[in-house]
Amino acid sequence: MGHDSVIIIGTGMAALVTALKLCNEKNVKLFSKNGIGDGNSWRAQGGIAVAIDHTDYPSNHYEDTLKAGGYHHNLEATMLMVEKGPALLRNWMEMGMEFDRDHRGHLSLGMEGAHNSRRILHAGGDQTGMRCMNFLQRLLPKNVEVIKEQVIDLQVTDGVCDGVVTKKADGNTNTYFAEAIVIATGGCGGIFQHTSNDPNLIGSGLTMAYRAGATLSDLEFLQFHPTVIHKNGKVIGLASEALRGEGARLVDEAGNITMENLHPYGDLAPRDVVARAIHENERLQKKNYLDITRIPKFKERFPHISKMCEEAGIDLKKGRIPVTTGAHFHMGGVVTDIYGRTSIERLYAVGEVARTGVHGTNRLASNSLLETVVFGTQVAEDILRRSSEVACKTKETHQTMKLGKEPDLPAKEDIRQYVSNALGVTRTSATLQGFLTWLENTGLQQWKDASWLNWKIETIERATMITTAWLIARSAMERTESRGAHFRVDFPQRQKKWRNAQLIHEGESLRAKRTKGWKTNDQQMVTS
Repeated sequence: MGHDSVIIIGTGMAALVTALKLCNEKNVKLFSKNGIGDGNSWRAQGGIAVAIDHTDYPSNHYEDTLKAGGYHHNLEATMLMVEKGPALLRNWMEMGMEFDRDHRGHLSLGMEGAHNSRRILHAGGDQTGMRCMNFLQRLLPKNVEVIKEQVIDLQVTDGVCDGVVTKKADGNTNTYFAEAIVIATGGCGGIFQHTSNDPNLIGSGLTMAYRAGATLSDLEFLQFHPTVIHKNGKVIGLASEALRGEGARLVDEAGNITMENLHPYGDLAPRDVVARAIHENERLQKKNYLDITRIPKFKERFPHISKMCEEAGIDLKKGRIPVTTGAHFHMGGVVTDIYGRTSIERLYAVGEVARTGVHGTNRLASNSLLETVVFGTQVAEDILRRSSEVACKTKETHQTMKLGKEPDLPAKEDIRQYVSNALGVTRTSATLQGFLTWLENTGLQQWKDASWLNWKIETIERATMITTAWLIARSAMERTESRGAHFRVDFPQRQKKWRNAQLIHEGESLRAKRTKGWKTNDQQMVTS
């Protein structure tokens, strides 16, 4: 590998979109512990939000995105996403991607929370992620190599990221070099007890970027999905927001409508609002359900959700699905520009691990897959443009490691319990401070010793979970206000002020928003 090579860490949708754009001109290697088949992209049910209908416009999609995200956005990146999305998705359809259509052959566009128009593309009802991943995987040429080695660190030389360090199942490490490194590792929901995410997603990309010295931002903004299906305390899977878009309603065990009079959009309010309503019911010891009796042909329209419920012994004939909140999507991450460039030369980030600024404080439903399509393309195009400027190493190193002394870190389930208590739907100063103290007493500082490369993968994963949690908790502690998905119970007055400011912003014109140059990054975390 060398001047014509690109390393992509991850095998989800962001990784595959980037790889497909590069593979005709570059030697692309995808690194993943388990190869293609795991990750959140396969689980995505809701669909892809895009202003593709003749009655809809990117400017409308832009407004909905800003409103849901509390106007804490990179406006240039947000506009680019909604404007480029339609052409890229049409190109997918021309290449053979089949989205759901009605009996007349028109695209069946769904409605989801905080959208003012039907603009959600679905494939196979609630199987959008799986269908899209199968489509992209079919397009991957054989020269794109998938390497089943876990990337554990970034190789940075004189301020330039030129490679990665991997660990194999046998404990040996390899170092690979390339002209560009792309982090596409996904989110961090796996550090929580209840999550819609693949449990293996624990923030590995965040922690690698942090140790390398990259700028991180907005880590406190972590979205909780209000309708994670559960039974006997165990998460079964996700009940897509598309259910509420098609008429499902949130109720308690007595049949009271949860969202009545709480928000003008009712059950389709922004996710942070709905999640707090579900959380409040649970605090009052009320059980939460999705009432699906108003959705005709439920099993036919939502086959994946139906199958999950049936396998878990949830009787759909009763018309209710038990739900709770679960960690769903991280709006913060590694700070990038509109080309996916991070603060470290030749290091890119794309997908959920990146903080592009398009999600603000609370992601608009189904914008995540759109982000991967648009910014995966942006990253690849930038690498191709800048290729001639790069001179890089070509020699790989392979090393047999002797296991050193490992720290006695808490078990994964213990970490998840502490994380869920401190970094959940609502947060307090006392809980956050206690959590930070606990984290800092776990042996976290041992990351500074290079011998950690010798640790077993299991130990590295636990250290990654602790570091991810510490980064989020530090950010949550520093933001002494409630905003979007970050809700501080101990700062109610700040929350009220922010709401008033939001109403003022809503009254401004699109042009004013674009030209005013709002501060989009009012909290960054930079490594010392």
